[in-house]
Amino acid sequence: MAANEHKKIILVEDNIAEADLTKIVCRDLQIKSEILHFSDGEELLFQLPALPLTQISYILLDLNMPRVNGYQVLEKLRVNPDWKKLPVIVFSSSTSENDVNTCYDLGANAYVTKPMDINKLSQVVQSIHSFWGQTNIGPFFD
Repeated sequence: MAANEHKKIILVEDNIAEADLTKIVCRDLQIKSEILHFSDGEELLFQLPALPLTQISYILLDLNMPRVNGYQVLEKLRVNPDWKKLPVIVFSSSTSENDVNTCYDLGANAYVTKPMDINKLSQVVQSIHSFWGQTNIGPFFD
């Protein structure tokens, strides 16, 4: 068992159906990490200061959300000395070259396109978690 396996996964997704589907896929894959769901970037940024950073494995971040979108979240995370090391995987339906490049410019660690097919979604979530939740050594926080 990897050290990250019981750390929390943060899911920032405004579409409840997509968030629920991602949680179901994680359960079916027997991912042991607790999934903390935030419905938009504003909610995440409000709640993040209360979360122990050492318990966060990675953030799955949607781009197109109301109030505070994924780009704005990336900007806020990367300028905050406490949050800048958090692994952020942009998880979006967009395949736009501009979106991908902008996210990397803003400090995303990875950009993954959300598949619409449940079997492909399961494969993608498994790949993300296998690397970011098990293989990768996350940052050390003070």
